[in-house]
Amino acid sequence: MSKIDDLFPNIGVIPSAIIVAVVGATLQLSGQWILMLLAGFIGALFTRRYLHSFAAGFVGIALAWSSIFIFLIVTAQALEIADFFIGLLGLSGLGFVVILISILIGALLGGFGGIVGRAVLELVDEIITGKNNGTEVEVVQEQEKHSNLKSLRSTL
Repeated sequence: MSKIDDLFPNIGVIPSAIIVAVVGATLQLSGQWILMLLAGFIGALFTRRYLHSFAAGFVGIALAWSSIFIFLIVTAQALEIADFFIGLLGLSGLGFVVILISILIGALLGGFGGIVGRAVLELVDEIITGKNNGTEVEVVQEQEKHSNLKSLRSTL
């Protein structure tokens, strides 16, 4: 059987981040923020390293949420609403901080989704290809045999 990594090309971090941004913005239209993990997971399909998967998810969701917030600031007075909520904490005039924290939380969701996605893909690839099925046990058994032979030789 072929691996999952063979089905999707390794296109790098920036194109993966763009894919994540498009998927993340589309999924965000459903109103479910938890779907940003799925968008990060999709970004992990197009990278081969954990750090690249995290970066693609993080940057992609940060771009998606930033564009959504910019649209909402321009059309729906999101900044005034954020000012209202931060004003409840006694920090009036810092509504942009609420938006920045929201973007950071979303970006972390996308990044962690990318890491989880990369880990799941590698696990499934390992299971599919049969790699590592019992090989570690065989290595440990061989090491035990060698240590037993060394101790036996030293007693002779």
